Amino acid sequence: MHPKFMFNRISKLASVVTLVAFMGYSFTFSSCNKKGENSSKVTTTNCYAPTDDSAALNNNVGKNEPQRTLTSVVTVADMNGVEGSSAIEVVFNENTEFFTVNDPATVAVVKEAFSNGKPLQISFNPWKGTLLKAEYATGQQAEALSGRVLDKGAETAVSLRASTITDEVIDNPSELGTINLSDTGLNNLIPDFATAQLMFNYIAKQCCAIPGPYAIDYCIPFQYCIDGCYARAHKMCWIINKRYKYGTKKVFSFATPTSTYKLSVQGQKWGGCCIRWWYHVAPLVTVKTPTGPKAYVFDPAMFNQPVLLSVWLHAQENPVCSGSFIPKVTMYNIRPTASYAPSGTSGLVFSTDPTFSATNNTLYNYRNLITCP
Repeated sequence: MHPKFMFNRISKLASVVTLVAFMGYSFTFSSCNKKGENSSKVTTTNCYAPTDDSAALNNNVGKNEPQRTLTSVVTVADMNGVEGSSAIEVVFNENTEFFTVNDPATVAVVKEAFSNGKPLQISFNPWKGTLLKAEYATGQQAEALSGRVLDKGAETAVSLRASTITDEVIDNPSELGTINLSDTGLNNLIPDFATAQLMFNYIAKQCCAIPGPYAIDYCIPFQYCIDGCYARAHKMCWIINKRYKYGTKKVFSFATPTSTYKLSVQGQKWGGCCIRWWYHVAPLVTVKTPTGPKAYVFDPAMFNQPVLLSVWLHAQENPVCSGSFIPKVTMYNIRPTASYAPSGTSGLVFSTDPTFSATNNTLYNYRNLITCP
């Protein structure tokens, strides 16, 4: 990894906590009347999920969904023992949350799959973070998963585990290569925050929690932010590229090693429960501001407007939702739009989904789910 991208961040821990607790753009929005740089006021009419309406929106997508057991075909990214028990904690490349596995037989299957790299079909409860069953995927399921092309790219991950890197550097597209210059035929600079907000509002209105009809083929389940960010990000980039003709990249945030760190957020827009991820991803755009181009993130599952990259990162270090781990973004990677989900915990190799088959399948399966039961 180029030394330009490695920094020491210990001295910033106190400021991170302060930012998360007090910053007006944080994930725990209580109103939509917030301003961003070069922005007009954002009113509640543009916010599909202000805090006080979260219960009503959740009711629109199925009251009994939290009782469901979900299934998925996945590959093991990492696993760790749970202190004082025979259980393990496991994370998968195709799912962002942490799962606890207690059943000895299931633990054995997961460990074997981790060793040999073979995909599993799992049954799980996402609201409790428990893995209920795991068995080897069928030949057809495994073939579909292994057929997804890997995007290795250049080693551009930025270490934030103990960094003195400033927010100004993070938000400056020219500093860390976040400015998009690779999309032929697309405008790589959004002219002002107001234009970015209009685009964001259009995307947010495609939320599955809002009654249709929708302007796209599959609604986007922003109301279920426990998982599926990879599919949401892929669809949002498609909208920004195809409808608005602006270039995008993606920003992946990570908490590794997973035995020590977790991304820690509070789903205040959707009921206030705590969510813990090992990675998260959203579209990254470049917006012209009075002080120069800035790196902004579109993430309607977390915010009611575009936010600076540094704000997005800090919001995933919420101490309110901490536990026997450190709530921290240890690394992030700016990737081409084609990158879909990580392949392993290095943060350097990613799968792709050029046909949108995995994207649309995830959007469809999560359309009726909610964040907080």
